[in-house]
Amino acid sequence: MANVPGFSRVNALVRGYQVSRLIEIACSLEVADRIGAVGRPISELAAECGADPERLERLLCALSAFGLFTVSNAGDVSHTEDSRHLRKDSVPTLHYASRYYGMASSWAVWGAAGQAMSGDTPFEAEYGKPYFDYLAQNPAEAAIFDAFMQHSPDDRHAAVVDAYDFSQAQLVVDVGGGNGALLAAILGRYPGPRGILLDQAATRSMDQTVFGAAAGRCTIDTGNFFDRIPAGGNIYTMSQILHDWNDARCLVILSRCREAIRADGSLLVIERVLDATPGETDPINFLADMHMMMLYPGAKERSLAEYAVLFRHTGFGEPRLIRTRSAFSIVETKPA
Repeated sequence: MANVPGFSRVNALVRGYQVSRLIEIACSLEVADRIGAVGRPISELAAECGADPERLERLLCALSAFGLFTVSNAGDVSHTEDSRHLRKDSVPTLHYASRYYGMASSWAVWGAAGQAMSGDTPFEAEYGKPYFDYLAQNPAEAAIFDAFMQHSPDDRHAAVVDAYDFSQAQLVVDVGGGNGALLAAILGRYPGPRGILLDQAATRSMDQTVFGAAAGRCTIDTGNFFDRIPAGGNIYTMSQILHDWNDARCLVILSRCREAIRADGSLLVIERVLDATPGETDPINFLADMHMMMLYPGAKERSLAEYAVLFRHTGFGEPRLIRTRSAFSIVETKPA
């Protein structure tokens, strides 16, 4: 069917979940990290990562058919330009994204994805509990989730710091900042401001070494952003927070921000912003929207117009869209 227009491309999309799973297996074995500049014998690699050599070779041959790795007739494997993105030390890296999308709960929830079309939330239908409760009870998967958030495949944190001028910041409050990677990037680039990291998961995922020399300028506040947000900041950041929640819950979070922020402050919402017409920017934005649908009740990626409505209802002004070099944008708003 190779001569039928579009058939091969759609066929590859239909079977894309199989390729994704093979990539995750390779990443779990840290294959990309174990291959040097000139390649290695697969038998040696298999012994090192505890895999059956014949089956590892078949796995790598399958991935090489999609441009990931090169397998020689002599049984050696080496990198292609694409497979280097699976290394943990690649900047940006897809290693952690592959581990996250391939972990047990991600795989299970997408297996139940059809339930979303009838209005259910597949994760809660499958596991009987909210996603963050599940992570709190499953530390191995929580660690994969935290690493994925820290090592954004879009190099999100550095892209935000490149795109926005924080030179006038005095106190940056990172709302729901996880393990502090975004705040660390801001404080590392700008020596003037202090920072507060607010996250109820901070005691689980926090490693203050992430802040390096800026650790003395950062305070960790373990709390719930639905209840309170530290007051007095002139810059508030929320990275990949609002997309986890329905509109009603977003209004609560934004109201807490409005109560806390200084009159001359700025709120920076860092999210994927959906095109008014799908396909104008990154199609992955729409896959991200579907992933939100799978995980959380009412969660979704939003358009700029949708953010504007949320801001107007919580005492903020009209949004300003700031594109970054990543797929994530900064939606800036100020108290009205």
